[in-house]
Amino acid sequence: MDDADLCSAYGDVLTILENADLALDSGRMDIQEHEGWYALATRVLDRLPATGTSEVSEAIADLQSIAPAVAPGASGDIGGVGSSDWDDAEESLGSACEDLDTPLTISVFSGG
Repeated sequence: MDDADLCSAYGDVLTILENADLALDSGRMDIQEHEGWYALATRVLDRLPATGTSEVSEAIADLQSIAPAVAPGASGDIGGVGSSDWDDAEESLGSACEDLDTPLTISVFSGG
């Protein structure tokens, strides 16, 4: 998986988080379900390879360390998602992906 593929794949993490937030904010989801979707996002993120030395790989590795994967059925800490450290790493990733002409994208489908 090259850096452009990582940028595209991270869009799935963004999509999960954004749609969960929209559903929670509109009252169509309770906090337990929201946390479940966030936990899923940490597992999707964890599956992205971050072994290279590029800015993209380093930003993915930073995000993975800020919000480690929460095992299915576990009630782990998802507090790293959306933290200032998370935002900084995501901003770095976004800039690196823009430089590759592969901007981060979100597919919003909740709330329609």
